[in-house]
Amino acid sequence: MGRGRQRIPLSRIENDAQRSGTFSKRRDGLIKKANEISTLCGVEMLLVFFSPSGKAYTFSNPNMDTILKKYFGDNPMAQTNFTEQHLPAQQEVNMQIQYSRITDLEMQIQDQMKLNQALRDAEKARPPISDLPLSELQAMKHRMEMLRCDVLQAKMKVHAQAKIAHDDVGPSGGSAL
Repeated sequence: MGRGRQRIPLSRIENDAQRSGTFSKRRDGLIKKANEISTLCGVEMLLVFFSPSGKAYTFSNPNMDTILKKYFGDNPMAQTNFTEQHLPAQQEVNMQIQYSRITDLEMQIQDQMKLNQALRDAEKARPPISDLPLSELQAMKHRMEMLRCDVLQAKMKVHAQAKIAHDDVGPSGGSAL
């Protein structure tokens, strides 16, 4: 068994590989929290941070141009340079978030395939339904109804997560810009 989630001391991680790994793991969480606070509190937000390797990552809501224009005025040169410099980093963040979601979905698919195989194996070991007594059939019916409810709840959860993911895109065209 693993040690599970543990609180780590809040100090600089000296090992470069560990520091880079921690950054990669926490970056998406930071962007998600920024999105949540901007959505829940209705605040305009522009978040710019740099990885240990020097890559720039940004998040903005409603969009970067609106926020930059508000605080830097109509100086298109400053705004254009900032946007042009960080557009590749924004696209990289979006790609990494999508890769993370794909990886999570692939793991869920693998888990479901294992469960499906286990169910097939269990089905082979059971006698035909026509040979079961009425009491066992009634119990089976109850378990199937419970399973149906669980499946419907899981379906609603997936739809809710998909809606949240779709809503995360936001007015700026990307969840992390």
